[in-house]
Amino acid sequence: MPKRQPKRIRRELTPEENRQWSRALDETETRKEEILAMGRRIKSANQRAKAAVRDALNRLKAERQAQGLSLSDVEEKTGIGRSALSRLENETDLNPTVVTLARYAEALGKKIVVGFK
Repeated sequence: MPKRQPKRIRRELTPEENRQWSRALDETETRKEEILAMGRRIKSANQRAKAAVRDALNRLKAERQAQGLSLSDVEEKTGIGRSALSRLENETDLNPTVVTLARYAEALGKKIVVGFK
């Protein structure tokens, strides 16, 4: 059975909606540089956070290897599947939870410390 196509309903904006739309466009244009700067700050903070997580995962992997533990050993201690552990250690764009990082660290006798500046 073919998928139903949604019907598009178009209507003209009321004069008040047009005024609101124009004000929003004007405000956006006025604040364009401020909005772009905020976006750059947010993106930079996101990249720093991802780098910190990647660094933590690299350290955990190095510690696991230094202790001579396999992914199966860590799986038994954490309950996190081997494939998930492998993805944590090797994929570059993951976003694990703090709980996951803490479980992994605890299995290696380490702790995750989160700080704010």
